Amino acid sequence: MAALIGVALLSGSVQDRLNRYFDTSVFSQPATYTLGNVSRTLPDVRTPGLRNFDISLFKDFKLRESLVLEFRAESFNALNTPQFGGPNASVTSTAFGVISSQANAPRQNQMALKIRF
Repeated sequence: MAALIGVALLSGSVQDRLNRYFDTSVFSQPATYTLGNVSRTLPDVRTPGLRNFDISLFKDFKLRESLVLEFRAESFNALNTPQFGGPNASVTSTAFGVISSQANAPRQNQMALKIRF
């Protein structure tokens, strides 16, 4: 567990802070066999949130009285917006405070036909 010296919040967009998501200089490695003073959660340092925009379109076509063709088009993460994962939280790592992962998948589109009888 690390020791906290000051406030770790940095301003700016997540994209601008990928290599330094929070102020890493306010953390230090506590002495051996001692506990640090950082709480379990930090009120000013949070992982970036997730906001996906998914859309679906469905259309039924009546072919006969008891035969229906359904067309489906679905798009997951339709706007193809990257949502970033959490920063590296290991104080001893050289990548401490660096975001190096994506939390969501890129845009995925799928279409399907289904016959109901």
